[in-house]
Amino acid sequence: MASAGGVGGSSYFELRNIQNILGEQGAKFIELVSCVARKKNLALYLAGGVARDLLLRRRTLDFDFVVEGNAISFARSLAKSFGGAVEIHEPFGTAKWILDESVAHSLSLVLEALPASVDFVTARRETYAHPAALPAVTPSDIESDLRRRDFSVNALAIQISPFARSGRLFDVCGGKEDLERRLIRAIHEQSFVDDPTRILRALRYAERLGFNLESNTAKWMQAALPHLGRMTGQRLKNEIDLILREPRAGAILLRLQELGALANIHPAFRISPRLPDLIARCNNLEPPWPSSTVGGQALRWMMLMSGIDSAEALALCERLALTNRLKEAITASARLCEQFLLLDEPAIRPSRVAKILDAFPESALQAGWLLAAEKPAAQTMIAKYASDWRQRRPTISGDDLKATGLAPGPRYRQLLDRLRFAWIDGEVSSAQEEAALLRQLLDEGD
Repeated sequence: MASAGGVGGSSYFELRNIQNILGEQGAKFIELVSCVARKKNLALYLAGGVARDLLLRRRTLDFDFVVEGNAISFARSLAKSFGGAVEIHEPFGTAKWILDESVAHSLSLVLEALPASVDFVTARRETYAHPAALPAVTPSDIESDLRRRDFSVNALAIQISPFARSGRLFDVCGGKEDLERRLIRAIHEQSFVDDPTRILRALRYAERLGFNLESNTAKWMQAALPHLGRMTGQRLKNEIDLILREPRAGAILLRLQELGALANIHPAFRISPRLPDLIARCNNLEPPWPSSTVGGQALRWMMLMSGIDSAEALALCERLALTNRLKEAITASARLCEQFLLLDEPAIRPSRVAKILDAFPESALQAGWLLAAEKPAAQTMIAKYASDWRQRRPTISGDDLKATGLAPGPRYRQLLDRLRFAWIDGEVSSAQEEAALLRQLLDEGD
């Protein structure tokens, strides 16, 4: 991992190993950023997850830089020199540099080999006015910045500027030892009270890295569970969104349910034991009909809430401050699941299926098709509707109805729907049969 040596017996990380771990493009990007910092005589560090992963020799594109100085100004200077946009968050002294083709061209790098963005953080100290509050921030040094972090394995930093101190490893909380012991350990007893979202993060890291929870950390998490109810929906949503992007998302969420974390977020937050399999299906979605693919992350959210009825799903979506678009997709999917018993009936007519499924958007159809795997008849009905029946239209139009002398009005829609359903049910199979049915309907006043 890191080697001892240097002034005062400090621990060092061999920077030449960065290329072996992160690849040539990632290493070159980090070196170019560090060169700019050196010219400005700034103390710059790779900190948090990237330092942890370097010590574990895990490849990552999650590059977080800590600046002893003004991180926002530094990020802006990089964007001015090399392109890309900068998103800033003044209260926390942080900036996100969005990397685009102009940045890759300026740095002679391959865009696909770079992260979509990198974060720059002003080294800071944090204090919390009350549990679950956003912290008050004051600028500080790297050691104070590391001490305010969530877990010891994330309280690590590798200095990359100035040159004379490059490679110096800062480990003020025993993170290196916990990496070797494969432990997730909170830095202090109030950690989960200060920020209850760390409960979700602890299990995300534990599953990702294959680590265990340190015994006191597990106790502190359990004691802090009620504080999850005080968190804003947006902050909880952001953490769950990160979990759903993990390869072992289902296992993480089931552990959170077993712990009691989900119920403390909202009483309706219950997930199916099948969740790992359902999320895996999202990664291999190939519905048997031509369609625009629904975003994988949206599908994973729909799988997450698949065991909740539509009314409770709506309440949970509102608790988590989900976007209207995602909320509508989730609740539509939940309503569709409530129709599975009806769709699974052997004698159900195709026109009845069409009447039911006409009310659902494409996202709900794809989610419903995935969720109906254990009800093959219902799954087949969804597939037939999406691939065939929803496209069926009568050959007769409103103009044709007008030509019969029928006055425009609601009767037009009733007749056109009746003709469409006749096609779907196989009651008619030609334009001539359709015209004959229309004459019959008009004669009967149907």
